[in-house]
Amino acid sequence: MWITVAVAQPQPQGRLSFDVASVKSATVPSGLSLMEGGRIAAQKGSGIQIPRNTGGPGTDDPGRIHYPLITLKELLRQAWDSFHDIDGPGWLDSQAVTVDAAMPPNTTKAQFQEMLRNLIRERFGLQYHVEKKQITGYALVIAGNGPKMKVSADQGEAENARPERPTSRGKDGFPILPPVSGKMMVNFGAGDRSRIIAQQVTIQALVRNLSQHLKTTVTDATGLTAKYDLTLTYASLDPHPAHADIPEDLEPVPDLFAALQSQLGLKLERKLVPVEVFVIDHMEKTPTKN
Repeated sequence: MWITVAVAQPQPQGRLSFDVASVKSATVPSGLSLMEGGRIAAQKGSGIQIPRNTGGPGTDDPGRIHYPLITLKELLRQAWDSFHDIDGPGWLDSQAVTVDAAMPPNTTKAQFQEMLRNLIRERFGLQYHVEKKQITGYALVIAGNGPKMKVSADQGEAENARPERPTSRGKDGFPILPPVSGKMMVNFGAGDRSRIIAQQVTIQALVRNLSQHLKTTVTDATGLTAKYDLTLTYASLDPHPAHADIPEDLEPVPDLFAALQSQLGLKLERKLVPVEVFVIDHMEKTPTKN
C-alpha cells in the first residue's frame, strides 16, 4: 500500500549554498562502465584507474568535494540518503556528471546535504514528492544468549578515525589494521569472505551497514544504546576478487545471519517495515550551464 506525502518546495530566500560550484555533464571514458548502485567498473586488464569521489564533511578535505564521475541517481542519494529508494527515469543510472564545489571547512553533513539539494534543484529543475509503503525487511534483535560485543572503553563523542592503509594480511587473508583512536567502521572482502571491523560505533551504525549489504531496510529493535567495538566475519553475499595472499585451505565461515548470532549475539528477524520512497516528478537530464 502506497501513501503519497506532499513535499513543500522550499523558497529561494535564505537557501544554503556552496561558495562556488560547478556541475557538468560527463562522458564515461572507454573501458569504464556505470553499474547499478552508483558503482563504476573497469574492464579487466584495461589498466584504467577508476575515478574516486572525494572530499566533504568527515573527510581529509572537508572544504570541497570533487566528484569526477557520478550518476544522477548517486548524486541524489548523496543529497537525500534517508530514503529507501529513488523512483525516477531510467536514465538516472546512466547519465553521469562531474561536480566540484567549495564550502567552509566546518560545514556539517546536514548543511552540506542541504547545499547539494539546492544545487540539484537549481541546475536540474528537480521537483519531487515522497511516498510511503511497507516492504519485507529485517529487525535486528538480541539473540537468546544476549549480546557478545565489546562495549567501547570510551563512550563519549569521538572524531571519525582514518585507519592507515594496511601493509600486511592475517592468516585468514584479511588485512590487519593498525590501531587508531576514534570511531570507525570498515568493510573488507577477501574472495568469498567478508569482514566488518568497527570501533566505538552505535547499533544504528551497524544497522545502516547491514541494510547496505542486504539491500533492504533493517531496523534497530535491540534497545542497545552503548557504543561497541566489534568484528564480524561472514560468507560474502557478492564474492570479491581473490587476493594472492589468501590461503586455499581456509575453514568455511557462516553466512551473515549465522555470523551475527554466533559472533555478536544478535539476530535478524524478517518483518514488514515502513519505508519512504523519493519519487521524481520532474528533472532535467542535463544541468544548466555554470
